[in-house]
Amino acid sequence: MNSTIRIVYAVCAVAVFYGNVHNYLHDQHGIGVPWHWVLAFIVFSLPLLFKQVMQTDLLRQPIVVWCLGYAWLTMMWFLWGPQSDMAWQEVRWRVLAIVEMLSFLAVFMDAQADRFARITLVIGVHVGVAINIYELFVPMSFSNVFGRSAGLYLSPNLAGEALVLGMILGITVIPAWYRGIFVLLAGVGVFVTFSRGGLVGWGIGLCGLLVGRFMGVTHLVRTGLVAMAVIILVLLPKADDIMTTLERTGSLNANVLERLAWLMDPSGVSDASSWSRKYVAQQAWERVGEQPFLGGGTGAVHERLDIPPHNQFLAYMMDHGLLGAMLLPLLLLALLWRAQEESLRVGLIFCCAVLWFSFFTHTMLNNSHSLLLFSLMAALASTGLPRMDRVVLSRTVAEHPSPTWAQTHS
Repeated sequence: MNSTIRIVYAVCAVAVFYGNVHNYLHDQHGIGVPWHWVLAFIVFSLPLLFKQVMQTDLLRQPIVVWCLGYAWLTMMWFLWGPQSDMAWQEVRWRVLAIVEMLSFLAVFMDAQADRFARITLVIGVHVGVAINIYELFVPMSFSNVFGRSAGLYLSPNLAGEALVLGMILGITVIPAWYRGIFVLLAGVGVFVTFSRGGLVGWGIGLCGLLVGRFMGVTHLVRTGLVAMAVIILVLLPKADDIMTTLERTGSLNANVLERLAWLMDPSGVSDASSWSRKYVAQQAWERVGEQPFLGGGTGAVHERLDIPPHNQFLAYMMDHGLLGAMLLPLLLLALLWRAQEESLRVGLIFCCAVLWFSFFTHTMLNNSHSLLLFSLMAALASTGLPRMDRVVLSRTVAEHPSPTWAQTHS
């Protein structure tokens, strides 16, 4: 019975919070308040959390230790920081994020619940891709940026991030024959967001999955050739109609065309978005230089900046100085601390992608979808993959032996 409850909670958590349903309903339809959804999940999962604490070594989990350190750092730096309304809001956001992550962890610390969560994650990636493709032809159906798909995530950049990270963790429950298709579908979903960070992140995930032998190069090439054949035979004859539709709906606007030009020549093309991010990064770096060792206190990131820094490292350094620069790397280390074999391989790929995205967002530890994925990765590292998943993955490795990984885990 307990396992069944965990499975139901796990599926609901991924469907709602990875899918960003709670934020979408509030922003687009005025239904509910996002943090009320989070609070409701925390309350319902409290019995599981207490039971996990009493019956297991949950408190010794590296991610729990990190959460306690994060809470301590937040409160200590708040006491001598600006203590403004926004600083106090930052404290509340962080406390809620910590409790949310621990609640997700309590649910996922069961092998069956963890596996069902990853299966639901795969479904969520497919749904996200389908919505993004639909929005390419019906702009602003969900997105807050004209011409760029975002689905239920509302922001194209968050949509690209969520699809890439979901792809990496979700591939652990996908049969070997479908992995190439799954990765290419995720790539299509990321592409139509026209998020440059998302596209590079997808490339990092793809390379990692190939190096980690979750996919074979030969199989991926075959899948790519089939996809190209479908494009040539089905889409190419209708290319003029498709382009006319995109131009008529406004999907091919100046912003999108600039991003497409950047893909052709990353070093030779710049746009307003690039200049804006460079400007705010320079502003943030100057702020860090004022108090490089201890920072300005919790919430200092909200002071004296035109727009947020869009960089998780700079945001934490403004608040906590050198300690802030280590917060995210220490979290990723905590995720990998107990990982072994297959979970270590997927964890390394996941952490590399997270590091990349952290250079382009300052809300990595505020978004429910990323908090859920951190907890899912931590549970996967602690419990390991179920036997059925290990068998499938070991077959893939056997078909495409890798001396590097074999020597590492022999």
